[in-house]
Amino acid sequence: MTIDSPFADLTDDEFQTAYLMDSQDCSATHESSGAVTTKSSLRIPKSIDWRSKGVITPVKNQGSCGSCWTFSTTGALEAHHCIHSNLQEDCTTWSGLSEQQIVDCASAFDNNGCNGGLPSHAFEYIKYAGGLHTEQDYPYTANDTGGCEVLSLPRQQHEIEFVVQVAEVFNITSRDEVDLTAAIAKIGPVSVAFQVTPDFRFYSHGVYDSFNSTSGTVICQDDEQSVNHAVVAVGFGETVDAEPVPFYIIRNSWGSSWGMEGYFWMKRGQNLCGISDCASFPIVSVQNKISPI
Repeated sequence: MTIDSPFADLTDDEFQTAYLMDSQDCSATHESSGAVTTKSSLRIPKSIDWRSKGVITPVKNQGSCGSCWTFSTTGALEAHHCIHSNLQEDCTTWSGLSEQQIVDCASAFDNNGCNGGLPSHAFEYIKYAGGLHTEQDYPYTANDTGGCEVLSLPRQQHEIEFVVQVAEVFNITSRDEVDLTAAIAKIGPVSVAFQVTPDFRFYSHGVYDSFNSTSGTVICQDDEQSVNHAVVAVGFGETVDAEPVPFYIIRNSWGSSWGMEGYFWMKRGQNLCGISDCASFPIVSVQNKISPI
């Protein structure tokens, strides 16, 4: 932990108001899509990091808006599109897909702009809407005061030209970290959510475990009603200690000056802070290859 965090000058209340979404309830809407793969056939590696495969776009910054769920959505969708479009060389510099389109246009899917939402619902919106525009075509404004501008964007042959489409949404069984780990290893990055507690904004490096040494307890909650921040699990591994600690590699949306250049490690295997309560990923429908910018 460090007081050099970009959020060290904020109180916990100020930070929560500006950067976290309202607590979301996964339990009422989370229906498993089934097992990622047959348990008996699993050959999960000890580690994987999708950043090394050239399919992860640069870390973004959500600003003072609880729109983390849209960045979790685009972060996973960008990676899956890059995996299936053979654009690995380009995606590390691509500005990516539009969070603002989701903020402005997905309210009918139980999403609430800067007050929060769930990536699984955002994927459903993208499937229903027919696709998602790029960041360049529909730039991020960090507010939810504008209306949906999709229809005002340039058209081609009288049809909206979306860049990426979602064919289906896959919801991983809640609390099943074997399937979550298998999905990351076998399929690609996964949108996940968890409960941020007051200490987390001071994270610097290492494996976050939400452990309070004074009380001797984990201070975050692991239930499906308490998640207040959505992110992207882009890999996993374990420490090289005498007793290795397994962890997820997670991409945040607070800019590259926070954490480990915008990433953090979270302890894996005990549903810490509800990290496996709301896991989902998109099954992409690749229409045309794009030229990332």
